[in-house]
Amino acid sequence: MMGKALRVAVAVAVAWSAGEAMAQTAARAERFKIDVPQAVLDDLAERLDRTRWPSQLPGTGWTYGADTAYLRQLADYWQREFDWREQEKRLNRFDHYRATIDGTRIHFVHAKSRDPNAIPVLLLHGWPSSFVQMLDIIPYLTDPAAHGMPNAPSFNVVAASLPGFGFSDIPTKTGVGFATSADLMAKLMHDVLGYQRYGVRGSDLGGVIVRQMAVRHPEQVSGVHLTGIIGAAGATPPLTAAEQKFVDASAAIEPEIAYARLQMSKPQTLAASLNDSPIGLAAWIVEKFRAWCDCNGNVESRFSKDALLTNLMVYWVTQTAPSSVRMYYDFVREPQTPGKVERPVGMLMSTKELFPPAPREFGERLFNVQRWVETDKGGHFLEWEEPGLVARDMQAFFGVLPRQ
Repeated sequence: MMGKALRVAVAVAVAWSAGEAMAQTAARAERFKIDVPQAVLDDLAERLDRTRWPSQLPGTGWTYGADTAYLRQLADYWQREFDWREQEKRLNRFDHYRATIDGTRIHFVHAKSRDPNAIPVLLLHGWPSSFVQMLDIIPYLTDPAAHGMPNAPSFNVVAASLPGFGFSDIPTKTGVGFATSADLMAKLMHDVLGYQRYGVRGSDLGGVIVRQMAVRHPEQVSGVHLTGIIGAAGATPPLTAAEQKFVDASAAIEPEIAYARLQMSKPQTLAASLNDSPIGLAAWIVEKFRAWCDCNGNVESRFSKDALLTNLMVYWVTQTAPSSVRMYYDFVREPQTPGKVERPVGMLMSTKELFPPAPREFGERLFNVQRWVETDKGGHFLEWEEPGLVARDMQAFFGVLPRQ
């Protein structure tokens, strides 16, 4: 099915122009344009057309996992209405770059405010998301006045793709987990972009990585903004009643963590399906979007088909689904730097998150909590679901921190 020309096209799934370098880091970071070869899109269309659909018991819906009826709707839209070229144009309205750091090219969007006193901030996504999760929040941060917040601080935003995700390089060695990723991102912000001090915000895996940045590079990180604490690791007795409730609730969602157990133990087995079948990839990822967002079972009340498919396409055209799940294997085996995060931490905790919200006293075991806010809006992908809410909380938190 895949001839030599197509293999070459897939290998260069993204065209990037090396001629337009960032002025201050000409040898380290280069302008980048998303331009997927047509052969890759043609191959995708063929695969979608030849899908061998699984059986499903009548009336089970999402009970057993991804609902085949919904996947058929999504696939039909993917084939007949979804316009990747239009999404490419939308993505390319942002300024994209790639920087080579320790031999690994890291992709990032760099959106600067016109405010000379803007606060530098790094945004990191998790799995099964991508840098696309962070795009809707960028205008709120770079130009708050245009969004009804004339007195709010503005930001220079860096939204990066994790190693092995999206348009960043796929690691060629084992052991690239949270600590290694933290060092790469610290070098991106400090060495490549020249930010001596900057804030960080992370979601899911990105949240653990920015915590490692704060522990490993505290002289660089001005503050850490987070949403959610996944799991109750560190809940050593004595526990308050609220902490015990959190521990019990965390244990109760163990069935939902089955995906992570597989990705932590046998990711390469899963990789074959995710890399070969677009519907297999959609089932694995979209089911999590539905389960983890604040949508009451209707994923399209939060994410349009275009949004879901754009995120899927980032995985598909770059063939990074295998490396994204391998990170789970690596992060549980790569040693992390232990210790409490002593840099100032702001927590925006959603009560609609699938993962139980931790009480403040548990957060204070792990972090130097300076701000703690709870919300009943938005779920796991909070920057995407409620960008204005997250932006306002970031402005309130980072706006009062020392710049030096």
